[in-house]
Amino acid sequence: MGMRVTTGMMMNTYRFNLQNSTSTLSDARNKVLTRRKFDSYAEDPASATMAWRIRQAMYNNNDYQVNNSDTYSRFNIAWTTMGVVNNDLSDKDGRFSAIRATDDSTASGRQPLGQVLKNGADTIIQAMNSAKYGDHFVFAGNDEMNVPFSWSDDGKLLYRGIDVATKEVKMPTRTTTTPDWVPKAGDYSMPRKVPEKHVAAAGGTLTAQQVEENEWIDYYNSDWAKLQALAHEEQNVDLGMGLQEDANGNLINGSAFNRSLPGINMLGGYGLDDDGDPKNVVLLMKRLGELCSNCDPESGAWDPDPGTASTIQEEANRLLDKIIKARGRTTEALDEIDTKAHFLKENQSRLETQGDYLQEERVNIEQVDLADAITEFSWDYYCYSSALKVGTQLLSQSLLDYMS
Repeated sequence: MGMRVTTGMMMNTYRFNLQNSTSTLSDARNKVLTRRKFDSYAEDPASATMAWRIRQAMYNNNDYQVNNSDTYSRFNIAWTTMGVVNNDLSDKDGRFSAIRATDDSTASGRQPLGQVLKNGADTIIQAMNSAKYGDHFVFAGNDEMNVPFSWSDDGKLLYRGIDVATKEVKMPTRTTTTPDWVPKAGDYSMPRKVPEKHVAAAGGTLTAQQVEENEWIDYYNSDWAKLQALAHEEQNVDLGMGLQEDANGNLINGSAFNRSLPGINMLGGYGLDDDGDPKNVVLLMKRLGELCSNCDPESGAWDPDPGTASTIQEEANRLLDKIIKARGRTTEALDEIDTKAHFLKENQSRLETQGDYLQEERVNIEQVDLADAITEFSWDYYCYSSALKVGTQLLSQSLLDYMS
């Protein structure tokens, strides 16, 4: 016994097949337009997972490139500034040598040289303060929003509010009575507050541990310790070198880049040497300029009194030698900045190359071959057109069947 195929059954089947053809054609058209192999995770879980990982790596790579470019710009500004400072110091070599003279014709030039030295010191500080990347002061260490160097009312050079010529305070010697909170040598973090029971000694007598604790407190409250902390500031950024911490939460060396540039390290250092002279080249220039400015404007004599003149000349010669040595340290700082800037430039090239590889890999995973996609679209369009043609025949038969 045969089954009668009704017009309704044919129409339902036709509509279902036509919808499939339309959907298939639409998918093929989207592949041609977007060139994507899949539009959802369910279509190809394996490829979608790989694509997600590649895209995540691309996002990270883009962040690394932005950080690297930003850091390179800072170091480029720092390199340019330190080059100006170093050249300014080098250009004064000939003038420096003139102060060693005693009675020759060049001695009369000491007084104007003094003004040149003092102006040069001011110029160097202005150059260091003017080194900015946007609104950020390059040589201010981690406090990039405030000017790093300034002069106090009494003529002291300040770095972030602390006297650069601060006398050194020795770190206390560790003993068996040292409490656990006392930091190790080289650790410039502030210790925790001393328990109240250790602050005041019973009966007015301090124990050995209390004496040592007070020494540590005095050390960490000193300007010298603060300068040490400022000189060792770090500002680590992730430049794609595998940023990672060890089991103790400490940053692994070499996995990040320290872009902090404390200006206190760039000009010969801080504190006083064994002769009581400042280590900072700006202060040395300032002091030498003051000695030269006080010379006789005609004869260039250091002082009318021969004994005093000899003492002043000895100090001037000592300061001159130290300026030359301090200039060597500024040259070292310039070379260090140049080395790091070169690394940043090479790292930028590496990151860009890595980005190109990731982009190529993403294309291989996500995009279809355009020729294959067009061929598939053409076939699906042919199937869709055929379905429409069959539909015209079904509609004609159903109309005649209805009329009969």
